[in-house]
Order: sequence, then structure tokens, then C-alpha cells
Amino acid sequence: MRERVLGPSGSKRRRTRLLVLTLLAASAFAVLFVGASSGTLSGGSTFESGDGDLAPNTSTPPAAHDWNAPVETITCPNTIPGSGTNCGLDLVKSQADNSLGQGSKEDNPAPTVVSGQIPPSKDDLSRFYVNKEKVGGNDYLYLAWERSNLLGSAHMDFEFNQSSTPSANGVTPVRTAGDLLIDFDFGGSGVPVLAKHTWITSGNAATDCEASNTLPCWDKAVNLGAFAEAQVNSAPVTDTNPPGAPRTLDGNTKNGINSTFGEAGINLTGSGIFPPGVCEHFGAAYLKSRSSGNSFTSELKDFIAPIAVDISNCGTVNIHKQDDLGAPLAGAVFTLFTDNAPVDGAAPHGAEDVATSLTCTTDASGDCSITNVPFGDYWAVETTGVPNHDLAPDQSFTLTANTPNRTISLTFVDPRQPGAIKVTKTRKHAADGPGDHPHAGVSFTVNGVTKQTDANGQACFGGLQFGTYTVHETVPAGYHVDANDKSVTVDNSASCSDTTYVGETVSFHNTPLTNITVSVDSQVDGGTSSTISGCASGSTGANGDGSATATDLVPGTYTCTVVIDP
Repeated sequence: MRERVLGPSGSKRRRTRLLVLTLLAASAFAVLFVGASSGTLSGGSTFESGDGDLAPNTSTPPAAHDWNAPVETITCPNTIPGSGTNCGLDLVKSQADNSLGQGSKEDNPAPTVVSGQIPPSKDDLSRFYVNKEKVGGNDYLYLAWERSNLLGSAHMDFEFNQSSTPSANGVTPVRTAGDLLIDFDFGGSGVPVLAKHTWITSGNAATDCEASNTLPCWDKAVNLGAFAEAQVNSAPVTDTNPPGAPRTLDGNTKNGINSTFGEAGINLTGSGIFPPGVCEHFGAAYLKSRSSGNSFTSELKDFIAPIAVDISNCGTVNIHKQDDLGAPLAGAVFTLFTDNAPVDGAAPHGAEDVATSLTCTTDASGDCSITNVPFGDYWAVETTGVPNHDLAPDQSFTLTANTPNRTISLTFVDPRQPGAIKVTKTRKHAADGPGDHPHAGVSFTVNGVTKQTDANGQACFGGLQFGTYTVHETVPAGYHVDANDKSVTVDNSASCSDTTYVGETVSFHNTPLTNITVSVDSQVDGGTSSTISGCASGSTGANGDGSATATDLVPGTYTCTVVIDP
């Protein structure tokens, strides 16, 4: 169909025609924009990551989460710049703000960090958010950015690194093969385009790199298409995350869409970023902007320093350590070994198995977790035990993408090693010479077991679990004992049969007792009358005869006084 010209160039009728076409185009654009900004990712996502605001209230049906009500906690620091939980903050409109400069490009492994205020025409980034969830068999990643200047385009990327070690610039992380870059390109109309790049260290630079002619580099962009959604705000929206909350983020549709907020959601599983059966993990994330256009070779500008994240489709091994009474044990170290033979769940790991360096140490609750475990067959081995406890047997397991929640939970029971109590009994015995001597044949009872001391005056009670025990002596007749019962705490592994005994000890000492009797015999019946005092107490009868006895006397000097015919 030929277009009908309403009038000559420059005529009023022609200008009217152009105005009508412009208004129609703007109307069509508005319909496209609104239609693309609602809903959530398919496959089970509960996050509104494609409506351009921060409140979970516009999708059909309404989703449970958005940035003001996230899946994971968002905690931004009170000090700017700074990093928090799923949040990074940056200075804005400040000469102290840092940026990436001196011609740094995306492929620079350590872009140059400079200081200076960001020009008003460039993205002056203020904060970014990260969230994730695992639902419906899919891993989802959610991203958001905010900037201080109201612009009609946005050309940014979120970089996710496996390593948290700073690169040569001391700020951005060292890149590792497999690191991820998510492009967020918005030209001021329609819906932002999301694409992903992977950091590669091998291959053909000429055909594999997006822009560089040398390796390492970011590989060719892959449009995420239906496995992602994104949007910017076309009207003011509110952020309720501290600090400074609530904050209004400006936006309008004057001459296109102008925004200060953008968000995105990505199905990591469906897009292949998390390949089936392959463990992927990213531990650091940061946001950066490009100077102009959506060209990958544009100079890098403002950025928000990396924050720690835990984005992974790998497995987790939870370990609980306890003794044979169920008490938690802290300080045990567990190490995973790859199982290089079929898992039979019976034999312990052998020389053919290799330690992974994936370890954890139990806390006061007896718990520890090993995260980011690649799929495979393993032995969990207690490589460092708890003092006075036997090591628990090794346990084998298989971790796959189909393992429920990709989590293995193991309980290790370390039997308490028994202790012992050795009793030593001594006595005074004049016939054996001065000082103390072993006392044989004396009965002692511990934990319901009774034993008699041997020729060395000793009796040993073994096989005692840690705890406090009462040692009871059955005191033989004719002796004074220090104490019938003594309390002993067993907290040291030992056996009565040890060549060098290191268990608990307790001693008892007995002293033989003596009776003294003082007798008075009046030679003349009834002739005298006497009283006895001092060592014993008594008096004579009518015939003048009598006696007094003192019993259970320990060795010593005693004085007896007898007064005759008082």
C-alpha cells in the first residue's frame, strides 16, 4: 500500500500527518511497555522481577516477593560505600566516589580503579541488590540496580565471580574460567535485553571472544530470551530497604522511559547457566556500568564494589556430631574424600580415595556444614576427633542433582572413651615399722561394684564413663578413717591395665585405734575410795575397787589421774 501524502513538505497538513503518526507510535509503544512489564518468570518463581517496581503487588496472580519483601534477607550497611547481605552501596555525586577508568574495558581482568565524581550524563550507581530462590526444580537469580541520575538508557552488567580474592587492582575479584557476566541493556524504549557471557581461558579468541583478540576474555553474548525478564521504572517507585528508607526512586515517560531503578530475573536452570548435573558456584558479585550505548567495547565507568554471595546449584553436607548419650560434641573436623570405588556403604574409605579439602568443624551444637559440594560419590571422614572419644566410623554417600534439596545430612556418634579410678589405702601398723603401710583386704564400692584392696593396698575400677562417682569405703573394725565417702570426677581416658596409669586416683588413710583401761584395787576391802579422770572417767565402789576405760584412741600421749581416798 502506498503512503498517502497529505500535503507538500513543510505544509500544515503534512505536519499534522506527522504529528498523528508520532502519537500513534507513542501509543503503540505504551501498550508494548505495559504488556511486557507484568507477570513473573515461569516455572515456579515467586518473585516479581519484571514489573519495574519493588513491591509484590502487580503480577497476576500476585507474587509473594519483590525487593521490599525479598525471598532472602536484604541488609544494607549504614556506612556508604559498603557491602551487606545481598546489598552493595556506593557514593553518589561525590568526588570521593570511585569508578573504573583509564580506558578500562570489560575484558580487562583487573580494570583500573580511579576516583572522581561521575558526570551527570553517566550512570551514577547508588546501590544494587541480589536475591535467589530454588523452586519448582529451577534455580532463579534476581538482580536490581539503582542510580542517582534520571536517564533514558541503561547499559550495565552484573559480574559474578567464583573467587573472592582481590585482583591486581585490590578491589574487583580475580576472574576464573566459568565466571558469569549478565548484560542489562536498555535503550529507553521497550523492555531491557538480558544476555550472558562466560569468562573463558582457552579456545579461539578470534571466534570465541565477544570483543577481545586475546584470551582470557568474555565469550560471545547469549541472549537469555524467555528464560529472563527485566524492566525499569517508568514512574516513581518506593524502596523500603534501609538506610534512608523509605526512598522514592524517580521515573517518567517524557520522551521515552527515564528511570532510576531496574530489575531482572533469570532462570539459571532453564537458561543453561546451571547445566544439569554440573556443580556451579559464585561467591562474589558486583555491578558496573558502561560509558555509552550497548557496545561491549565501551569504556567502563561507575561501579559498586563486590559483595559476598552464595549462588550455587551444588550440594550441601550437614554433619551432626554427638557422643553415645546424645550430647553434642564440638571441635571435630570432618573431611570429604572422593570415593573412587563403587559406594557400598560398608567398608571405610581406602588409599584409592582422595581428600577434597572440603572440610568443616563442629560447633557447640555439634553441627557443621560443607557447602558447594560437587555432585559425586564421597566418604565423610572424621579426620580430627574430640579428646576422650573414639572416632566414629566413616560414612559414604552419593550426591546428585536429584538428591532432595541437594542436601545430605549425616550423624556421627563418637562413643565416650571410658576412664578409671584407682583407690590406694594406707594405714599405720607398728609391727611393720614407723610411717604408713599398704592396707590389704579393705572393701571399696564404686558405681555398684565392690572390690578389695590388694597387697599393695590398691583397688582399681575401670570402664567408667565420664562423670562424677562416689567412692565408698567399708571401714574395717579397729580403725579410724579419714572419710567413708569421697567424690571423684572421671574426665580422662584410662584403663586399669595401662602400663602407665593415667586415670583418676583417690587415697584413703586408716589409723589403728587403742583402748585404755585404768584399774584401782583397794588392798583392804573398803579401806580406800578413789576417782579416775583425764584419760578416762570413773570412781571405785564401796569396796574401794573399780576401773575406767577410754576407747577408740588414736596414737598419742594420754594422761590419767587417780586420786585415792579423796
